[in-house]
Amino acid sequence: MRHIPVARALASLCLMLLGTSRDIAAQTSDELFDASTVQDVFISINERDLAELRDRYRENVFFPADVVWRGVRVQNIGVRSRGLASRSASKPGLKLDFNHYVTGQRFLGFESLVLDNLTTDPSMIREVLAMKLFARLGQPSLRESFARVYINRAYQGLYAIVEPVDKTFLEHTWHDSNGYLFERHFIWPFYGQELADIAAWREVFEPRTHEQDADTILYTPIGALFHEANQPVDGVWRSSVERYLDLTQFVTHVAIETCLAEGDGVLGYSGMANFYLYRTADNTQHRLIVWDKDRTFSAIDLQIFQGAQENVLFSRAWMFSDLRTRYLDVLDQCAGAISASDWLEQAIDQAAMLVAEPARQDTVKPYSEDEHDAAVAFLRSFARERPMFLLRAVATARAEH
Repeated sequence: MRHIPVARALASLCLMLLGTSRDIAAQTSDELFDASTVQDVFISINERDLAELRDRYRENVFFPADVVWRGVRVQNIGVRSRGLASRSASKPGLKLDFNHYVTGQRFLGFESLVLDNLTTDPSMIREVLAMKLFARLGQPSLRESFARVYINRAYQGLYAIVEPVDKTFLEHTWHDSNGYLFERHFIWPFYGQELADIAAWREVFEPRTHEQDADTILYTPIGALFHEANQPVDGVWRSSVERYLDLTQFVTHVAIETCLAEGDGVLGYSGMANFYLYRTADNTQHRLIVWDKDRTFSAIDLQIFQGAQENVLFSRAWMFSDLRTRYLDVLDQCAGAISASDWLEQAIDQAAMLVAEPARQDTVKPYSEDEHDAAVAFLRSFARERPMFLLRAVATARAEH
């Protein structure tokens, strides 16, 4: 282990080697997601299993491991490689599944956690910053923090600890975890078009709750949503679609992504991507949940209608004056939230300072120190210039409509 205080390193090593543990109740999830510090996460795994995990990093194969955080040891958890474009053999993104081998085992109330390897973002802070803006705008967002990750005593690099979208998230966000949760599963581009059958919907939206329910129960409301969305916009389009989708929340979500210059979101370059759908057990109306924001802040001058015409839902929703107003109002609010008291620039400075040393020590990150520094400098320019760009674009759009 390198570059951490000797006392902390020795204490953590003793916990790992001797197998001692402390009461999990003595720690809290708020401490785990404390954004003012970099956590230390220690993973112990059989060396042969680790080699196989690296060899098979494109597969979702679980291996047994132990994890230690702040003296709390959780034994016999499942660890696997995760991610899409971010998959890596040298610096694997990891899913920690606490009840994979021990039924009912939890850590701070979580069934699982994500260790994001930050390989697609040279600044290493975009994901955390984006979630902060979603929260600042009053939208449900995931808690995240930074961590130095050690595997078998070797420093693996700087990661982000990401709260998963699961029943635990649903419970503390909406006090409801009995509904139907789906992850947008990217196999091929999807722009909101109607699909032929239920089997096709399963390819687009993977169930994360009620996995054993019949496909007709899971997917009939989703199929109905996109069937109605693809109908001509007439006197019943709005009411028909809103039976299956909260359109106000939808355009709010898209507006925040647009503010962040998200190139791989709902209006993304490869179709709708990086979100979850959720509906309660007693309702057919879905809401969007934010996910995976490591490709935000793509350009200062990304247009506010980039990808809008290709998306069935947004292009039709835009035809309603109150939804147009909502979209433009949220963009105005985003610009204000970014620039008020230099909020975003200060958040960038704080995050960049926090991760500077662990990022420098991260020798397996797939970019140079110069690329890291340039990416952080660009974020500062974004914070200063994006709000004015948005305000001008919104003013133009209002004048045209």
